[in-house]
Amino acid sequence: MKPQSLLIAGALAVAVIAVLAVLLPGLSAPPSPGPGEGEPAPVPTPTPAPVPENGTYVNATYGYALTCPEGWLYTESGESVWFSSPVKHEEVRVNAIPLSGGNTADTEKVLLALNETYAKDLAAGIDARWVSTERISLDGSPGYMSAFSAPINDEDDYTFIARYTVRNGTLYSVMHTVFPAEYDIYNADAAPLAESFRFI
Repeated sequence: MKPQSLLIAGALAVAVIAVLAVLLPGLSAPPSPGPGEGEPAPVPTPTPAPVPENGTYVNATYGYALTCPEGWLYTESGESVWFSSPVKHEEVRVNAIPLSGGNTADTEKVLLALNETYAKDLAAGIDARWVSTERISLDGSPGYMSAFSAPINDEDDYTFIARYTVRNGTLYSVMHTVFPAEYDIYNADAAPLAESFRFI
């Protein structure tokens, strides 16, 4: 059996790559040059922090909040925040990526391209297969939810779920994993945490 922590981290890492890859030319801003003739500055390793005692994580920069289970940690890294259970398995990730100039004219194009990119990159990265895509409302903002199935071992699969929308010129994605019943430790709180996503 593959270690579950690697499965979860692998799924979410590939999904972040997919999010970045889908920002088509003209929709994303070029990277800023770093110090020293275009060399990027070293990026410090993000440090997990406990979720506030009231259980609500608020991201004032990108205007959203989630309700977190007791004891969970969150880690902020640029446009991404991921939430980990007390046993250190990464289970939920939120990305908020501003589109260049707040361009929302191609919102539907961005969302459809993102869905196609998820399907392609998750298949290549973690051998996931697309299961379904449906239109949803992510806290009142029109978007999509896609589900993918990925192998744990020769007999079991887990499900990777991504919800995404564009709001006020920013592409938001909320991702989590769902494991079979016998892997209860990985199922306890990920879905309710992801579903608690709301704009503020």
